[in-house]
Formats: sequence, C-alpha cells, structure tokens
Amino acid sequence: MSELAAVPAHDDLDGVRPPPLVPALHGRAEAWRELTSAFRSGRMHHAWLLQGERGIGKATTAFAFGRYALGGPDAMADGEASDPVAFRMDAAAVRQIAQGSHPGFFHLGRPASERGEGFKTQITVDEVRRLNQFFQSTAGGTWRIALVDPADDMNRNAANALLKTLEEPPPRSVFLIVNHMPGALLPTIRSRCRVLRFEPLESRSLDRIVRDELPDTSEADRLAAVRAAAGRAREAFLILTSGGLEIEAQAERLYRAETADWVAIHGAADALVQRGREAAWALFRDALLGRLAEDAKRALADDQPLRAERFASFWQGETARWREAAAYNLDRKQTILTFFQKLQALRQRSEGPGAIVR
Repeated sequence: MSELAAVPAHDDLDGVRPPPLVPALHGRAEAWRELTSAFRSGRMHHAWLLQGERGIGKATTAFAFGRYALGGPDAMADGEASDPVAFRMDAAAVRQIAQGSHPGFFHLGRPASERGEGFKTQITVDEVRRLNQFFQSTAGGTWRIALVDPADDMNRNAANALLKTLEEPPPRSVFLIVNHMPGALLPTIRSRCRVLRFEPLESRSLDRIVRDELPDTSEADRLAAVRAAAGRAREAFLILTSGGLEIEAQAERLYRAETADWVAIHGAADALVQRGREAAWALFRDALLGRLAEDAKRALADDQPLRAERFASFWQGETARWREAAAYNLDRKQTILTFFQKLQALRQRSEGPGAIVR
C-alpha cells in the first residue's frame, strides 16, 4: 500500500505530520468525550466552536472526530474510550479524509495561491460557496462534516456567508469551527455554536506527542522544547526544527536587557528577515509576546494592576500588529525594531512604583 499523503495546507510544517495524518489523539480526553457522547446521543449540535491557542490540537481533534463519525469502529485501533485515541491509518475513511476525497468530509481552509507556490492569506467567500456546494452535492441521509480551519482567517464576506449556512444548517450536518483568537470571530457565529474550549496540553501529553513525531530528538532538547512551548505542540515542533532553542535564548536576552541593545537587536532582525526564515521569525515573535504575557500576569499576581494593564494592553496591540505584518507581508525588520522601541518606552513609564520586576 502506498504511503498516505494529505492535502497540503497553509500551516504544514516540514518533517511533522499534519493533523489529517496524526494516528493518535493525545491529551484531549475531555473534548473527545464531549463530542462523541453528543454524537452517540442522537442530539448532536450542528455547530461546534473549537476554541483555544494556536497549535494545541484543535484541528487534530476535529480530524479525529471526522474519522470516528464517518468511519465507525473500522477506523478505531483500540476503541473510542482509549487514551490516547488511536486510529487505523489504513482504514478507508481515514485515508479518504486525509486525501480530501471522502464524500462526507469537507476541510475549509486558506486556498492555494493563484500565483506560484504558497497559499492566500485569507479564506474567501468563494471557499464558503464551495462548502455550500458540498452540502448540495452529497446525500442528506448520511452525516456530513465541515471543518473550518481556522475561522480567524475568513474575511468579512466569507464570515457572513458561513453565518447564513449556520442559521439554516443542512440536515445531519456538523460544523467544526477552529478559532484561535475569540476577538477575530463574529459574535453572531459564536452565538450559534456550542463552545468546546481547549487548554494548552499537559507536559506529559506534549512530551509524548513530540516523541512520536520527532523520535530522533535528544532527550535534553525534547524536554527543553516542551518547557519552552508551554503546552503548544506546534510551538514545540517549531523550536526543534527551526533552531528555536537558540531563538528562545536570544529573545530572552534581548527582552530582559536593562537597556535596549540596539546593535544586537538590529543584528537579530537582519538575520530573522532573511528569505526562508519565516518560521524563525514567528518563533521570535511568539517568544517576545510570551514574555509580555508573563510580565502582565506577574504584575497582577503582585497586586500591581496598573502595570498589569499596561503590559496586557501592549501584548494585545503587538499581537495584532505582528499578525498583520505576517498577513500583509509588511516590513518585518521594522516590526521587530518598533517592538523594542515601544517596550523601552513602556518600561520608562513603569519606573518607580510598579516598575518591572526582573
């Protein structure tokens, strides 16, 4: 039997199996029970919002449920109640879902770019129309599952088109809507969904996931990546495949410096914006934003609400700005320099009572 290959997606990582090819679901027992119990009960809600940080297993859970609902017992390796939930990757439904050929499963994501390689930066209304054609062209007597991955990438027209479908859902249909940032989703879409919240993975589950995907990684590097990834499998993979341990150390050094080291900052920015270093740039971004979040939480725990509010506000604004820079291919070096300029100004405002604790 030929090796199973999945339909390429915009967020695939080199050397790491994408969600359609992951053979086991680790660390998601609670979400799995909620989905499968509702399905077995015959009172399955038509729309589920899988909400949580990026890279913690939401899409993997969605694909796993698709296999379960459409493949039945033949798709399961050890039964639905096992932990982790394991699948037979040679089962017909599992293979068809991965290859994008199952008549009952539709994966809605960013479309391929019409100019050369890569993918578009948004999910457009044309893609949602393809979803509607899927429901019109498949039999209504069987279950049909649509995965929107992620809803954050839909432009306004696409979101409104999806909303219309959710308002009058086809019979025996299930929408699994992945959402990384709650603020990026139309409230009217959220109001029509049953929310399934995902927390970062526990270290034990994340460690096993990393061992399964990258078995040749040394124990020391694996454990360091698991600690730095804070429960996010995608982050752990990026750390181990894109020089992330060094990037983490560099981000820590530049962020925690008493005064901004502009020579070092310029050097880091020049290296990170080189062609082919998109993953490294994203790791650097996540490392900086993660430290902002840590400072905000620490200030709140130390009963310094003003400092906590400043850092939380800065984190929110920078998260949006870096995301926009990636989406619209803005000047990435300037994005880095502006971050440190703003960080320095924030620290100057925080001198005296409420100053940063290092």
